[in-house]
Amino acid sequence: MKPITRLYVKTFFLTGVPYGLCMMGVDWAFGNGFRWGRFLFLMFFFGLTMSLVLVSWHIHMLRKLGVREIDDDNIGVRQSRKVNSRLSLSELTDKLKADSATRKMRVKEIENGILLKTGISWKSWGEIIKIVLKNRSETGFEYQITSYPKLKTSLVDYGKSIENINRIEELLKD
Repeated sequence: MKPITRLYVKTFFLTGVPYGLCMMGVDWAFGNGFRWGRFLFLMFFFGLTMSLVLVSWHIHMLRKLGVREIDDDNIGVRQSRKVNSRLSLSELTDKLKADSATRKMRVKEIENGILLKTGISWKSWGEIIKIVLKNRSETGFEYQITSYPKLKTSLVDYGKSIENINRIEELLKD
């Protein structure tokens, strides 16, 4: 099954089934009992609507960010990339604190790296971005950049993780 199809199906079931069960719980609480036909209709209608809207928007945003071939590596909400740079960890930290896009993030130094946390936005409940120094050489530094949503149950992030990595990579190349 293609990655896009898998995401549509996963989103369908992980939104439709809980919604149908919640609505059946409400019906049961008000004395209407559990009816299979109503449950299946609610599950199908809500799951189909949510999967079509959320996944289609996610794919649109990925394409807008320049992703042409959607595969298992770039469709998920957890993204990672290795980047080479001449900037040391302390120079990178200074750049992150000075950059307009990243200075609003909480910056914390961790062992062999930097941890960035963003707040809630219209696109997400916040992200965690880890920049870990993987290798030092005479010519520069190799960093592993990983970005993922704070909310572990996120099914789609509308390309926010790729956008975060692209921004950090831009800073590392300057």
